[in-house]
Amino acid sequence: MTFLLDISLLMLNTLALGLANPFFWLVVLIVFMQYRRAVNMEKKLFGQAINNVWRQTLNSILYGLIGGVFGSIFLLLLGISLDSIGIGYLWPVAVLLFLLNPRFLCFAYAGGIVAAASLILQALQPVFPGLREIGLVEGLLNVHLPSLLALVGILHLTEALLIYISGHKGASPIYIKTSSGAVVGGYSMLRFWPLPLMGLWAMVMAETSAAHVGSIAMPEWWPLLGTAMSPGGGEKILYMMLPLVAGLGYSDLAVSTHPIDKRIKTARNLALYSIVLSVTAISAVFFPFMVVPAALLAPLGHELLIKKGNEEEFSQPPLFAADDQGVKVMAVVPGSPAEKAGLREGDLITAVNRFSIYSEQHFLEMLRMNYHQVLLTVQREGRELMLPAKIYPVPVSNFGAVFAPGRLPPVYVEMQSSPVWKRWGRRSKND
Repeated sequence: MTFLLDISLLMLNTLALGLANPFFWLVVLIVFMQYRRAVNMEKKLFGQAINNVWRQTLNSILYGLIGGVFGSIFLLLLGISLDSIGIGYLWPVAVLLFLLNPRFLCFAYAGGIVAAASLILQALQPVFPGLREIGLVEGLLNVHLPSLLALVGILHLTEALLIYISGHKGASPIYIKTSSGAVVGGYSMLRFWPLPLMGLWAMVMAETSAAHVGSIAMPEWWPLLGTAMSPGGGEKILYMMLPLVAGLGYSDLAVSTHPIDKRIKTARNLALYSIVLSVTAISAVFFPFMVVPAALLAPLGHELLIKKGNEEEFSQPPLFAADDQGVKVMAVVPGSPAEKAGLREGDLITAVNRFSIYSEQHFLEMLRMNYHQVLLTVQREGRELMLPAKIYPVPVSNFGAVFAPGRLPPVYVEMQSSPVWKRWGRRSKND
């Protein structure tokens, strides 16, 4: 009981140091800027904001705390030592992949590349023994691959938890042009979380060192993964708990599946991937040959998840498409006349003051003709409702309902993938 209490107090102290770290609040600022960008896109598409930047940022901080504690427990339980995972290689590779394509900014890809490079060098070393004399190569050879790949698995397991509990929050309506040329309505699911993590750093010290005084005695089986360091005679490895700062991001589209259902499916698949990867990486400690499938699973399994999810989403009928009868509500702005009237997502408005409507433009014209108050005929879950809506003194354009795209939507998003430098080039030309 004393052991658990000591560990818990140490974790709380380290967590407090993490929250006081300026880099944590730098990540929070980046999260805020990402949400502000998404809200600006809402204004561009629909003329008004659907979500609140400050509320989204605060929610991300709170959920990030949950994710930070969750991920830290696994990092500490396995005894992953950050000095042995090749962090000096991991981040540069992740940045290079980001420049190639932003969606590759993920440790699943960077970790897989670092692990593959280390395995190739290990295979070449017997043939070229001088490789270890090269500083860059020596560092890659010393990477503790089971720890690196288990770290990738734990971070994605943490992401799966955060997606499950908050991935659907703040989903933003969006018009998307599909590969067939049709414009359909869906939701952009964009979430970011700043994570205050607790990690371990290993140091080789003499057994008689005063640093051991007051340290916590761990079970014999711990650490399960540990470090690549090898203490000599009269020496012992001492692990320090350090505050770390990380950021996780989730970007997805819900076109044929509602965001609430999509986040469950995504979280389930990502958790399964994470568990399989982590178990495979841990087994490599006892069966070294397992490091090869773990290194392949990290990037390839992640890529398979993304492709499978996109194929399933776009192979089914969309939730929102042009309809010959009425206008279908995709989202309702909080505090707007639409919300006060009782409109909900998924409602089909078929008439205004008992006059049938056929498009969003027709609907807005009817509101202008009856500016003060109208009676809306709404189809909801097989029932017909009559909802009075008061518009005055708000402009009709701020009624507060986002509708499914018509046959000729004014603006939409076209899915494209291009390297960052090409985007910068296009932006500089526009400037």
